[in-house]
Amino acid sequence: METLDPGTAVRVGQHTVEVAGYLAEGGFARIYTVKLKPDDKPACLKRVIVKEKSDLNQLRNEVDTMKRLTACPYIVRYYDSNAEKLADGTYEVLVLMELCSSGSLLDYMNANIKTKLDVGRITKIMYQITTALDYMHSKNLIHRDLKIENVLRDSNGVFKLADFGSASSFMPPPKNQEEVQMVAADIIRNTTPQYRAPEMIDLYKSLPIDNKSDMWALGVFLYKLMYYTTPFESQGELAILHGYFQFPETMQYPSRLKNLVIIMLQVNPIIRPNAYQVLYEICDMMGVPVPIEDHYGLEFNKSSWNWNRDIS
Repeated sequence: METLDPGTAVRVGQHTVEVAGYLAEGGFARIYTVKLKPDDKPACLKRVIVKEKSDLNQLRNEVDTMKRLTACPYIVRYYDSNAEKLADGTYEVLVLMELCSSGSLLDYMNANIKTKLDVGRITKIMYQITTALDYMHSKNLIHRDLKIENVLRDSNGVFKLADFGSASSFMPPPKNQEEVQMVAADIIRNTTPQYRAPEMIDLYKSLPIDNKSDMWALGVFLYKLMYYTTPFESQGELAILHGYFQFPETMQYPSRLKNLVIIMLQVNPIIRPNAYQVLYEICDMMGVPVPIEDHYGLEFNKSSWNWNRDIS
């Protein structure tokens, strides 16, 4: 795939953009900074060449998901897209979206690698990403690939959830061997091993893959914000299936933050909190009001969820 030169005009759906510069590359995708005409508003253009219909369908899923999530301020905003079949039989897909010019959360963590992140920074990130997840879950969507690498940071320092190619609706338990194999292949393709919930690994438990699977990943996400590693980095799948992990002694964090990790990394998804409950606790730690309504219908209140007890 040839690189688009600065100044190149590109039509993306209903928008015309001018390439400003080359940003990044990954797989069959190239990312550019562009100017939205006519006011030269900065934006991001992802250009992908795909050979297989399955890859095209995944990109279509990403676009369809982003279209449903534009109202959330902590999700990378979608602007426009189009797909075209080329003469050689491949497909060119263009996706125009918000530019997060401050890089990724991984970049941010690396910039603070000597001191690590303090409680204030961690709770700010969790506030924003948990709000994004809650918005997805309110639409009966799950991200399925929540991880540090899939969070970006805009020019105002706001962290935003990105990369929705793996998103799906809530998935019921597989009913037979054929469905088990299909779901297993889908999980391998669309999720990251260190963030997989136990029900994604042992499909014979006949548990749904739903918002509680994302909450497990959020527990891994929080642990990595704190310790710069995942809780199951060395032990692998067996430790995930048993929910076995330990907290390093290198960094000292409040018990409330550690207990939040513990409750999200419960093997039984019924015990895991939903996004509203996690956000409630984060907001209580920050001393700010909860920015969302409880759409889970659980009549949740602080006393009904004893966050401060040690359940390890």
